[in-house]
Amino acid sequence: MNKWILSGGLAAFLAAGLPWTASYGAPYAPGDPSFSEQWAFYNDGTFSIEEEKNRYAVYDDPFGQPWAPGDWHFEEPELLGMLVQVERIRAAAGIDVGMADAWASYGEGKRDVVVAVIDTGVDISHEDLAGAIWVNEDEIPGNGLDDDGNGYADDVNGWNFYHNNNQIYNGSEDSHGTHGAGTIRASSGNGVGISGMIPGDRVKLMPVKALGGGDGEGNTAALIKAIRYAEDNGASICNLSLTSPTNDQALYCAIRDSSMLFVAAAGNDGKDIDRTPVYPASYELDNVISAANISCGGELHESSNYGVGSVDLAAPGSYILSTTPGNTYSYMTGTSMAAPMVTGAAAMVWSHFEGIGAAEVKEILLNSVTPLDSLSGKVKTGGMLNVGAALRYDLGTLSGKAFEAGGHRPENGTAPHLEARTERTLAGLYLKVRVVDIDGDLDVLYYAPGERNAEWFREREDCQSFTVSDRDIAAFRIDQAGVYTFYARDRRGNDTAYTVRIADLREGPGVLDQ
Repeated sequence: MNKWILSGGLAAFLAAGLPWTASYGAPYAPGDPSFSEQWAFYNDGTFSIEEEKNRYAVYDDPFGQPWAPGDWHFEEPELLGMLVQVERIRAAAGIDVGMADAWASYGEGKRDVVVAVIDTGVDISHEDLAGAIWVNEDEIPGNGLDDDGNGYADDVNGWNFYHNNNQIYNGSEDSHGTHGAGTIRASSGNGVGISGMIPGDRVKLMPVKALGGGDGEGNTAALIKAIRYAEDNGASICNLSLTSPTNDQALYCAIRDSSMLFVAAAGNDGKDIDRTPVYPASYELDNVISAANISCGGELHESSNYGVGSVDLAAPGSYILSTTPGNTYSYMTGTSMAAPMVTGAAAMVWSHFEGIGAAEVKEILLNSVTPLDSLSGKVKTGGMLNVGAALRYDLGTLSGKAFEAGGHRPENGTAPHLEARTERTLAGLYLKVRVVDIDGDLDVLYYAPGERNAEWFREREDCQSFTVSDRDIAAFRIDQAGVYTFYARDRRGNDTAYTVRIADLREGPGVLDQ
């Protein structure tokens, strides 16, 4: 089904710039040796890119091999009879998220928050992620049993929906998820590596692997199951550093009917997604925050998508230093790096202010941005994430408005979603029926010839049943034109009937939803 692309993959390739080193004095240094290179947290304008002097690996593509420290350098363009000036990236003072002020306000937080990182996997053994990972206290490690009865055996730290097992780390293919995790929650002040945004132990990361392989791709079936797992197991915020050009209605319903706050990467095509939507960033749902990528100089990065109607704010996403597998650290670029900045800010706000929920967290983040001329007309707020201002927000000015479009889990669950399409193969013509049960409690699947409604199926127990694959698909060979109805019901009684018409095969097959 639909493929999902990580929003730091092509981004980092398109953004191929120069590796850098930085040395400057921040007003607050947490004691981590590479904090001075984290311009997104404190930027005094002295940061610049210098060829062949970087201390850490640079990923052009999170799924390729990184350039080793000191190896990667800018390739001079051919002059072709013209004088070409090589542009160097320069920083602008104040283009950061205000972490010094944020840490001064936050302390160690006031209440616990679980953040789901639905991505590739996460190297949970990384030296700088010690103590940051969510633990399922109701599961006994290694006994092969589903001790807590949630449907997943030995899910001690999360689940792998890409391979359908409890191995949430599978090696180098999980660099992307590990990088995002470090931005949010790498240990601060431990004398190792970098600083994550959130100090203390109040916020935990739940790794939920839904993407993988050499290209960091996945399918919607796994993504929807990952969302359901995260919410069912206590996550309040969900980071989605991924995009697809396909408007998948099943995913839309899964996000709409979740009580979690989602932070979505805007994507890396350099396009206006008001005109050319990407999802889930372009879903018109209240419980989604969409993030663009701003560079250290205060400009929207050339690869970043934008859209004054679809993208809420910008956050640092260019040459972000964070954790990568095997106790390493690397630079990556893309809206996949901007989204975890916003996710980390959301978790800090949620933990810091007692008595607020997802709607208030989003309102605080969007109302506390730093306005920038470069973002006017590009993102909805016209501004850049400012965590320090968010944590000083006057709660008395909150509107009190609840989410209207999305953000509410229906008390009786959501009816199964059905859709169908035809596909011609060497073996003939097939009708592929997709059944997505967002709640995970699918009970019966039936089909019958003719046009039927849900009530007709409820009154019968002798209908033809069918099953779906782990990607939620059932395939039916088509030998003749006709009308068929497919029916799905969950254990709560929510049901859906879906009728398709197969056109005259001589005129070419077609499917019509009734």
